[in-house]
Amino acid sequence: MAKSLAIASLQILSLFLLASLAQSRTSVTHLTVYEHEVRSGAGQSAFLVAGLRNVTWSFSQFGSVYVADNILTQSASIKSQLVGRLQGIGGVVSLDGTTIQVLASIHFTTGEYSGSTVELKGISSADVNQTAIVGGTNRFVYATGYTTVQPVTVAADLVVARWDLYIRQDIPEDFPDTAAR
Repeated sequence: MAKSLAIASLQILSLFLLASLAQSRTSVTHLTVYEHEVRSGAGQSAFLVAGLRNVTWSFSQFGSVYVADNILTQSASIKSQLVGRLQGIGGVVSLDGTTIQVLASIHFTTGEYSGSTVELKGISSADVNQTAIVGGTNRFVYATGYTTVQPVTVAADLVVARWDLYIRQDIPEDFPDTAAR
């Protein structure tokens, strides 16, 4: 008796799940932006803020934590159209200094997505060049997906990286302002 009741309950829950999925609109957006991170000098945009005692803090030293407010542009050139900013926190989490835990927001400040954000969480290393998209705001409400990151320029004090954002949104049909999205 209890077993058949459990099976019936699971079937009912499955129907509710399928019904809720059928009442959403899915959209997929692919965007490419270029991040410019300056690690020293007049235009510095990434700063080390914490690290282990008696160890020289660096962007590749285990335990180092930094904050960043990097500009995003349409192409790899710093002179190309400004798209927004990548703002967040990174921490070197591997003992060999090759893996960074990233928690960041991509904030669009111009163009079609101005005022919208995409929220990121994950690790970044030579082996893992993807970060999870865990949310968003405004035009990217209900966002999930992932990003890929490829270095374009790597110098001592400057990193330029290409970010490809693959954004999926499952927006409920009854969500306010759905027609404007």
